[in-house]
Amino acid sequence: MKKAISILGPTHSGKTELAIEINKHFPSKIISVDSVQIYKGANIGSSKPDQEILDNIHHALINTLDLEDDFSVKDFLNEISNESKGCKEDLIFVGGTMMYFYSLFNGISKLPEKDIKLRKKIEDEAKNKGWKSMHERLKKMDPDAAKAIKDNDSQRILRALEVNFLSRITFSKLKRLKKKSVIEDYQKFSFAVVPRCKKTFKNQLKERFKKMLELGLVEETKTIMEYSSERRVKVLETVGYKQVVDFLEDKISYEEMIELATNATYQLAKRQITWLNKFNLDKTFFSDEDDKVMKILSIIKN
Repeated sequence: MKKAISILGPTHSGKTELAIEINKHFPSKIISVDSVQIYKGANIGSSKPDQEILDNIHHALINTLDLEDDFSVKDFLNEISNESKGCKEDLIFVGGTMMYFYSLFNGISKLPEKDIKLRKKIEDEAKNKGWKSMHERLKKMDPDAAKAIKDNDSQRILRALEVNFLSRITFSKLKRLKKKSVIEDYQKFSFAVVPRCKKTFKNQLKERFKKMLELGLVEETKTIMEYSSERRVKVLETVGYKQVVDFLEDKISYEEMIELATNATYQLAKRQITWLNKFNLDKTFFSDEDDKVMKILSIIKN
């Protein structure tokens, strides 16, 4: 039976390096589980592997989409289904987008397809009334869905309203229907990598962001902003890019940008670590732990 090995963890925990090392020991296809790395041009801010690594070791779902393209959880699962069809290799999934991992392991409900006209109508109404008002509307239609979605999460509010308008069954009830994983026929292994010390980790995140700035993150963000002048680009709303945008728009100072980006990344990492509690992991490692590869290979072989 083919194997599906998942390497999960917060940002800057050494997941990618670990996946590459595991890949050296047996034939496998590495698949990125990252909602930003999939976009062309979002390189420094998403911490993509170096181009030399990508040239030597193919990573599926990196540099796949143009910046304005939408990409949902369902799209992700469709891509995984396509990648696995006829593939004789084992699969290594690596990344930090936990909703993708959750859906990979558990499947998703059969929700109606996107309705472009309806979505535009909802978005136009949100421009006039605000997303908090749309969240209140969702609360009246589907209280369970509204309870699970923050009132500033525009994408999830939009999708929940869309599904409720299109279906006779509420969004929350549809989500609870029985689902099937796209890797159902694989022997599954899941491992997590987490930081050992919170204080040290936060300092590392700060130094990492400074390194991104040295590599040209501000210039990269400017390029994306120019590209997005006539279209919506969600990448600019993600951690790191968002703070650089605020700096470029003179809303914050350079020093504030560094502090805010560090804090936002740290909060993201905390949420990613909390997500790990939802998964049935074979083993969790500290980032600085020795012999992770050998320990993982031993678990897989046994």
